[in-house]
Amino acid sequence: MVDLVNKPFDDEERKLMEAVENTPDRRLPEEEETALKRSLQDAAKVVSIRMQHEDLKGIKEMAKAAGMPYQTLINSIIHRYVTGGIVFKVAV
Repeated sequence: MVDLVNKPFDDEERKLMEAVENTPDRRLPEEEETALKRSLQDAAKVVSIRMQHEDLKGIKEMAKAAGMPYQTLINSIIHRYVTGGIVFKVAV
């Protein structure tokens, strides 16, 4: 069986693979490693939610009309709610 995963597509890719394989591993300076870890902790996290089909369909339509991906619209709505830009009104 031919190993297609480790076989380069062309000469340029072969050279890149050789460069990576022949470059010794080295640790980052401690302050650079700490800064990188901090930035990863502050990075956006992936979440999974369940939504009603019709709600998701509506979000996708609204996002398309706004010219943005629907995940970006959902993220924007959540961000605006968390920062006080959107408020729920409770009927009394």
